[in-house]
Amino acid sequence: MFHPVDSVNRTRRRAPALALLASGCALALTVLMGCAGGTTSTSPSTTPPLTTSAAANSAALCSAARDFQTAANNLVHVDATKVGTEGVKSALQNLRTAGTNLASAAQDQFAPQVAGLNQSLRSLQATIGGLSDQDSLSSKFGAISASVAAVEQAAKPIMDSARAGCPSVPSVELPPGS
Repeated sequence: MFHPVDSVNRTRRRAPALALLASGCALALTVLMGCAGGTTSTSPSTTPPLTTSAAANSAALCSAARDFQTAANNLVHVDATKVGTEGVKSALQNLRTAGTNLASAAQDQFAPQVAGLNQSLRSLQATIGGLSDQDSLSSKFGAISASVAAVEQAAKPIMDSARAGCPSVPSVELPPGS
């Protein structure tokens, strides 16, 4: 039986959660996007040093790096309260697709790094598959953030090299107000 007071109370309980999710997304993505922007990490790197020169970047790698950074930048501006679960899933899927294309374009030059990127992309796909509604979006915020962070961190050495030799790669964007 529908009761208007219960409906209002449910809406009031969800509104702070959605607002928290949206602001949390912006904050988490600010941190995550720093990973793609070439900031230094305080933890030791297990990734072998890159042996390719910036001049060796192929047109395919430059294009894939541009598309990856564009997808990452677009994700920063996603407002879960406006686009809902499907919009968030779409933005995450765009990052996964761009990451897959980046891995493919980078395979010859960055095989060890591509293996890690592919692993993180599989994890992101599993996370995307677990999102079914606004409640799952709210409850899986930590998993979403962790999956995106893993993709960003795995792509970082490839993106750092691509950025050095590919002027078409956009800079990292941070959420408004960061």
